[in-house]
Formats: sequence, structure tokens, C-alpha cells
Amino acid sequence: MNPFKYSPGQIAKALIAALTSVIALLGLAAATFGDGTFATIGTWATAAAVFLTPILVFLKKAEPWFGMLDRVLPRAADQRGEG
Repeated sequence: MNPFKYSPGQIAKALIAALTSVIALLGLAAATFGDGTFATIGTWATAAAVFLTPILVFLKKAEPWFGMLDRVLPRAADQRGEG
């Protein structure tokens, strides 16, 4: 059941983007409110998350995982009667 009529691949990409955004926000919080090593790790975690988000979202190697999800969940076109 897919109430938003998005393909499972689109949902997976959104989840990847959301997860890296959460990591970036946690890194910013650590850099802002932490001291010493904790702040440094937070800064690097934020930089890594911001850099990796577009790469992970559009990475071709993730397509088999998305294909696996496509077999499990119905497509949006199938729900509209187009496919």
C-alpha cells in the first residue's frame, strides 16, 4: 500500500536523503554544543553528510535495492490503472 503514489525507488531515495540530513543536523548540534574532540567529530560528520547526500541519492549501485523494493511494493502507475 503506497498512499502517496510514489515508486519504491523514490521513497528509498527520500529516506536516504532524510537519514543523511539527520546525521548532518546531529553533527551540527555536536559542533555547536560540544567541546574539543566532540565538536571536531560533529563538524566532520556534518561535512561528510552534506557531501555524501547527493552521491548516495543518485548512486547507480543502489538500483538493485530499489528494484527489490519495486517487486515488493506496487508501482504508482499500477495503482492508477495505467500499468
